[in-house]
Amino acid sequence: MEFRRVFSAAPWESIAGYCRALKAGNTLLVGGTVAFDADGRPFKPGDAYAQTRRCLEIIEQALKELGEDRTRIIATRMYTSNMDLWPQIAQAHKEFFDQHPPTTMLLEVARLIGPEFVIEIEAEARSTEDRSHE
Repeated sequence: MEFRRVFSAAPWESIAGYCRALKAGNTLLVGGTVAFDADGRPFKPGDAYAQTRRCLEIIEQALKELGEDRTRIIATRMYTSNMDLWPQIAQAHKEFFDQHPPTTMLLEVARLIGPEFVIEIEAEARSTEDRSHE
């Protein structure tokens, strides 16, 4: 089985030894993603809607580098440090996926990698080469 990996501007990737996304056969996994800008700095600290959108954009960019897009995402897992923000998180998630909603979950956690982050998202997708779930 061939493995393909992509990396992003997240400073933690090199520190912890992981990649942003991995394609193994027809499975694509995107690791936990907080909202960072092109230089790896926190994006819109504390803004749940903007951070959720940014996380999803980072996820889609990683998938595009592997030859796929958001329509291939079958599951998202979301972690927030403040469940009171769930309406903004849900709105951004719903708008992003529009006609292609994946399964999802949202959990509250004690904290994320930094206090300026309020959401972290990971995703699982299937390659266009795998049409078995359609």
